Amino acid sequence: MRPKTILLVDDEETVRTYVKALLRNDGFEILEASDGLEALESIKQLRGSIDLLLTDVRMPRMDGLALAHAVTDMFPEIPVLFISGYSLDIDAEKSRHPTKNCGFVQKPFFPKVLLDAVRKCLDSPKQVSGTTA
Repeated sequence: MRPKTILLVDDEETVRTYVKALLRNDGFEILEASDGLEALESIKQLRGSIDLLLTDVRMPRMDGLALAHAVTDMFPEIPVLFISGYSLDIDAEKSRHPTKNCGFVQKPFFPKVLLDAVRKCLDSPKQVSGTTA
């Protein structure tokens, strides 16, 4: 069985470095992008062959919500897990813009909280509710 591939999108390099190490230590293959436009280009080049989009909500050029909508328009099977230091009403977002989002993790988070949320997204065909630290 191949390792699950996660596209990690965050404009803060320190966050990407930390989350990438955390997920790699748990056996995931990690691709990364520093904003939504870069991530969208990567997904197009990969033809959607990722298992999870893990994205920050607020970023320059293209935010995580716009990225999630663009990605799920092209590849509706890709689940999306949001992370942010800002609060997000995930249920309101789902009603405004349906995506296959599987939750929200509030920054800062404990490693176990993020890993559990990622596993739920990858293991469950159902959408899971938001998760906070």
